[in-house]
Amino acid sequence: MAKPKKLTPMMRQYFNIKARHRDVILFFQLGDFYETFYEDAELCARELDLVLTQREGAPMAGVPIKKASVYINRLLKKGYKVAICDQIQDPSEAKGVVERDVVRIVTPGTVLDEEVLEPGKGNYVAAIWRDEQGRVGLAVADVSTGEFRATELATLEEARHELARLQIAELVLPDRQAEEADQLKVDPDQRLAITARSPHEFAPKVVQEHFALLSLESLGLTPLAARAAGGLLSYLKETQKEGLQHLSPPVFYSTSEFMQLDPFTQRNLELVQELRTGGEGNTLLSVLNETVTGMGERLLRKWLLAPLLDRQAIEKRLDIVEFFYNHELARRELRDLLAQVYDIERLAGKLGAHRATPRDLLSLQQSLSHLPALRTQLQTLLAEGDAPERLQELAHTLEALQLGEVAQKLQALREDAPLTLKEGGIFREGFFAELDALKAQEREYKQKILQLEQKERERTKIPSLKVGYNTVFGYYIEITKAHTKRVPSDYVRKQTLTQAERYVTPELKSYEEKILSAQERAQRLEYELFCQLRDRVAARVDDVKKLAQALAELDVYAALAEVAKRRGYSRPEFTDSQEIEIVEGRHPVIEAIQRDQEFVPNDLRLSEEETLVVLTGPNMSGKSTFLRQNALICLMAQMGSFVPAKRAVLPIVDKIFTRVGASDMLAFGYSTFMVEMIETANILNNATERSLVILDEMGRGTSTFDGVSIAWAVAEHLVKNVRAKTLFATHYHELTLLAEKLPGVVNMHVLVKEYGDEVIFLHRVERGVAEGSYGVHVAKLAGLPQDVIERASEILHKILQGNPLEAIEGKKPHKPKFIVQPALFGGEPHPVVEELKKIDVEKLTPIEALNLLAKLKEKL
Repeated sequence: MAKPKKLTPMMRQYFNIKARHRDVILFFQLGDFYETFYEDAELCARELDLVLTQREGAPMAGVPIKKASVYINRLLKKGYKVAICDQIQDPSEAKGVVERDVVRIVTPGTVLDEEVLEPGKGNYVAAIWRDEQGRVGLAVADVSTGEFRATELATLEEARHELARLQIAELVLPDRQAEEADQLKVDPDQRLAITARSPHEFAPKVVQEHFALLSLESLGLTPLAARAAGGLLSYLKETQKEGLQHLSPPVFYSTSEFMQLDPFTQRNLELVQELRTGGEGNTLLSVLNETVTGMGERLLRKWLLAPLLDRQAIEKRLDIVEFFYNHELARRELRDLLAQVYDIERLAGKLGAHRATPRDLLSLQQSLSHLPALRTQLQTLLAEGDAPERLQELAHTLEALQLGEVAQKLQALREDAPLTLKEGGIFREGFFAELDALKAQEREYKQKILQLEQKERERTKIPSLKVGYNTVFGYYIEITKAHTKRVPSDYVRKQTLTQAERYVTPELKSYEEKILSAQERAQRLEYELFCQLRDRVAARVDDVKKLAQALAELDVYAALAEVAKRRGYSRPEFTDSQEIEIVEGRHPVIEAIQRDQEFVPNDLRLSEEETLVVLTGPNMSGKSTFLRQNALICLMAQMGSFVPAKRAVLPIVDKIFTRVGASDMLAFGYSTFMVEMIETANILNNATERSLVILDEMGRGTSTFDGVSIAWAVAEHLVKNVRAKTLFATHYHELTLLAEKLPGVVNMHVLVKEYGDEVIFLHRVERGVAEGSYGVHVAKLAGLPQDVIERASEILHKILQGNPLEAIEGKKPHKPKFIVQPALFGGEPHPVVEELKKIDVEKLTPIEALNLLAKLKEKL
């Protein structure tokens, strides 16, 4: 922005502050407004529909401070960052320009306002540091809860997958690596706030000094993880202005502890987001989410996107789910109590950031009031015997957290405590004597004003005389026009209305001054008392976080038990072998939304040697549903949930890969076929024999011969080299021959029943090969015109008879009858091919080769 040649002292102050915050929008306080200038003003006018005005030749746009959060939140949702520059000096005490400074910087990844945050979703900001060998340190934090973790990854691609799993809102990286930001996006349209910082800020000592640690060894951080954590913490300290009391020291975690779910798989299985709409309505999360607290919902989402690999840890979760499953009455009572607890995890975040309001502390007080009942309920459960070890640990945590003193201090808050801090009316009487005296003084003079009203009526003989108040003129005596002649001489006119006049008297003015003085002193005292109370509670923020984490875990276990009971799920069993046995498995989401129609369950049984299923059947028969439901059952089992099946015996799966659909990456400019190949390459390069692979209609993005050839080769590679359990749905009937040629390949198909010209989809999967795809019939169901359907049937008949030209020319065939498509692989050997096999090319002269070619061409 170009500075004007002559600057007022205030604008000089503005430019000095803006120079320190060039990459953010500066909200500059002027009285009761936040103003923006120059480029910031033009941006805000455009994005917030504000009126652009001028001040001393500078473009300017402002918003009222009382409504600033609404406008700031709109900017955050668009990916912008905002610096809040407040007047930090009382204007009445200022000599010259009022002192101002930035009190905090609000960014998409560090926001604390409920209007922006989604209750059941973490709000993560991440930082990345990559070394010369390509390894990546990654740190992530949720400022709203105080969570802080770090890890080390082998490649930038692995980092991209982890960022996608966490669904981060903001990314911090060294300025020399800023160009890599686009490579870390899953979607080119993804709104991701990017902040480039000096590499010097990515220093492990930032972590060590902030948490007062002798060394970082106690945290278990690798050097790369420590650098990323240092860079992230440096950024948070700058934006939050030291409001990080609730932030935990960074915990090292390894992605090898969790089942790997790449972005394609998360999207294709619709775990937390619908594939078509992008919403969360019909997702696995929506089915499992019977949690009753925001912190419980966030934990459920974490478990869902990071299923465990440790069998013992999985069984511990399942033990508690089963315990709650079997104790239905106790589960219901526990859930009723949890439902009355506010999101104290995010309240702890506000405490640590010194942003908690009176209403926030009241919510904490009301939540803590239910803690004794929660303890009693858990003790009652434990008394019944056979309680899982982890449930006992959670009960012990609740007993050990002595927060009674905090709850007692918070009882001073009024039940109608205000939303903002400076409104007054925060505390109840009986807790602070000085405050009570000021309130009593205020009431005393308000009572004297009521007495004055009666006294003045009698003195003036004006029965309609009344004392009123408004925020502009204060207290006044109002007299209608008909009685103005009776107004005493000591009345001073203050305001003229259409039907009345308003006056003040010296006595009324005196009472008003004493009331306002008492109110002002009371508000100032309440502010000080509240800040003291908030600080005392913030000193216990770690215990509040521990309580939140324990309650969130209980919420998730009880919710999973509730879902299992309501939907008829069963506890999965695990095997050390690679066998799979799923009896009467169902798709959890489709079953939930298909309320008026009974879901048809299906079995999947694969021995250790059987690694690949070739699944054939018509369109709309349920092939894709069958593939996805088995993947979801494996995933649900390893997150610690019961599963939608009569019985499920499963191996521990290290990764799930899916190749479903062809539009996932079209926004990047790739062709449909290129998308298929990129995802397939990812599977072949990263799947192991402990993985589960879902392939749905591979090869449709290219010609039939190319497609079936690639599909055949991919299937061969998976069986021979990878040996991952693979479910491969296809319309290429040629692939069913794999079962004859390769051990470990199984053919399965979806049953169809024909009645004359009608086809009924039974949605039942059995071993064997489908008779056809019934594509023309599906087209009929879709509503294509009858003449199109009839013509398609004629052409199909001719093509399957080997006479495509005759079909297109329109010669009428016999009544169409389904004929199996000729196989691309197998069948009688061709004599030309057999003769070619016998030729020794190296012994042929050029003339002999030409003569032989002519001969073969003639024979062909």
